Amino acid sequence: MAGDTTETKKKKHKKKRKKWPVVIAVIAVALIAVRAAAGMGAAQPGVYVTTTSAVRGDLQESISTSGTVLSEEVKVIFAPVSGTLAEVNVETGSAVKAGEQLISYDMEKMEKTLRQSELQLAKSMAGYDNAIARDSQNQAELKEATINLDVLNQQIEDNKAYLKKLQDDLSESQRATSNALAEQRFELQRRLQELTPGTKEYEDVSAEITRISYVEQTAGSSDYVAQMQKEIAEVQERIAGYEEYKARMESQKTSSEAAVMNSYDKTQQNADNELANLSYQETEEEYYIAQKGIVAEFDAIVTECSAISGAGVNSGMQLLTLENSRKLKVSFEASKYDIEKLELGQKADVVISGRTYHGEVSKINRMAVRNASNTPMVGVEIHLSDADDKIILGMDAKLTIYTKKAENALLIPVEAINADRDGDFLYVVENGIVVRKSIVCGISSDVYAEIKEGLTEEDEIILTSYSDLEEGMAVTVLPAQPVVLH
Repeated sequence: MAGDTTETKKKKHKKKRKKWPVVIAVIAVALIAVRAAAGMGAAQPGVYVTTTSAVRGDLQESISTSGTVLSEEVKVIFAPVSGTLAEVNVETGSAVKAGEQLISYDMEKMEKTLRQSELQLAKSMAGYDNAIARDSQNQAELKEATINLDVLNQQIEDNKAYLKKLQDDLSESQRATSNALAEQRFELQRRLQELTPGTKEYEDVSAEITRISYVEQTAGSSDYVAQMQKEIAEVQERIAGYEEYKARMESQKTSSEAAVMNSYDKTQQNADNELANLSYQETEEEYYIAQKGIVAEFDAIVTECSAISGAGVNSGMQLLTLENSRKLKVSFEASKYDIEKLELGQKADVVISGRTYHGEVSKINRMAVRNASNTPMVGVEIHLSDADDKIILGMDAKLTIYTKKAENALLIPVEAINADRDGDFLYVVENGIVVRKSIVCGISSDVYAEIKEGLTEEDEIILTSYSDLEEGMAVTVLPAQPVVLH
């Protein structure tokens, strides 16, 4: 049972003058019999009609339409890396299997690029290690100079203080000795003036004065003075050594301090090394990506191919378009009369190239688009649950979508239903007279309609007539035709 796709329920329920073969044959026989009776003087009959009665049964409403086979998964493939294409193994319209290599790269050039990047990284790492080693050495030299200068300054200061003490002690000793000898010589000279020359005492005092003069003359070369002077000389020499070493440490501190990397230098060195490392990693990754080539991720049809063997490509350049040949759908446009019946998940039979497949409503657009006739249409998609490799993309498909279903419903033939501005109604026969009955219809197919209100199974429904009917007319009922559910 296929449903109407474009007419409203009211239009669909207008009485149809459908002449079923069996009905026609029965009516013809009946008419012959009636005419024969009339020829023998029988009374004039009323309008001839055939009737039927409602029955209980299940009714499946459906929509019949057509659509186009499309893929549910479309993948545009771009060049993953820059390089030269070696082989393009497909063309537009090719069928491919999952895992099949579609395009390969020229790996010779890729290997050279990878080697260059590897050498650049090695060079950068060696430069980085050298810079770090030099910086460590400079820091060690700076630390050494700083510590040594602190020690040297203290040693120089201590030795200068000691030298001054030695010099002061020597001067004080020489001054004290000189004063003592001068006092003795002065006292001896005073006594000598009081003595008589030629006397022994006079001679002894004169000899003592001579000795003291000699001591005064030789005081600067005494052992004590010599020892003191020697020690002073040693201290002075030691201070000179410290001063010389200090000068070297100051020079070392200045040069190493200038050579030590600051935070900016370290940041630059780290950045340069990291950039070289990232460049190598990227080149290596591109190499292995190119080595794999471009492989089909799923069974598909190549619907577009712009790749050419031997051509150079840049990363991101469009090469292929693949449409999944296993995940298929049928797309169609539904009118406003059909869209109110459609729901997600409804089952459908799909006929493609003479083969029947199964599917269900998977998408109903939320926006209508006007077609060439300015009629608003809504896009609908049917997912195919049992698609196979015999289906060709872009082919037409015939659809039967099963919408609502009524079980144990009161059913009558659609052709018995009439409609006017007041709604749907039936003509029934009561005591040989036509009676109009308003009804409320439910779902329907091309053949049967569900009656929700206004009718019982006992009502004798006028199915066909051979004259226009009006309520109150007398009718002659021909043998009834039972409703047979298909």
